Amino acid sequence: MNTRVVTIARQVGTAGEEVASAVAKQLGFRVIDYQVIQAAAEEAGVSPETVSEAEHTPSLMTRLLEALARNPSMPVAAWADPLPLTTSPLFTSADYRKFVEDVIRDISEQGECVFVGHAAQVILGGRFDTLHVLVTGSPQYRSRRIMAGMGVDEKTALKTVERTDNERLDYFRRFYDTGWLSPWVYDLCINTDHINPQQAGEIIAATASLR
Repeated sequence: MNTRVVTIARQVGTAGEEVASAVAKQLGFRVIDYQVIQAAAEEAGVSPETVSEAEHTPSLMTRLLEALARNPSMPVAAWADPLPLTTSPLFTSADYRKFVEDVIRDISEQGECVFVGHAAQVILGGRFDTLHVLVTGSPQYRSRRIMAGMGVDEKTALKTVERTDNERLDYFRRFYDTGWLSPWVYDLCINTDHINPQQAGEIIAATASLR
């Protein structure tokens, strides 16, 4: 069976988005990233920012609201203004995740797409027409890219690497009980420390053509 879908999971500072673009160009596919959030938000009737937040470690307020969603009798006056609960749909992070999953499955049925992030490698894990790729790299090289791209110092860049990695690891444990960086989740792992996005894209496209 030919590869119809590619999923790209990437660590921050690995140029994963550029790799995805290179893959899409090589295969003649389209890149799917923020469109997932937009479509899921439309389905849920909320803002894209609300859905996007569900893909990150929840804030204290989010956790409290989700506790209320599971237990409506829980007293709220002591810690929150209940007005927002009556003026907007009350979904938990898991509910928003379900909207995202449905969107990813729907888009994947059309084929010829490269998903960037959103746990697509897990959601589409059972598909034989899908190639799952992890774009990774060392903290040293990743922090250099962050320093160049964001104009921050090395200490801040390294903290960004650590924080985002921990957020992703926590996210996958909470929702999928699997390791984000577990190699068996992927068909191919690419280290971009010493190759550029174009080269990485060529390797991935060549692998896709072998299936």
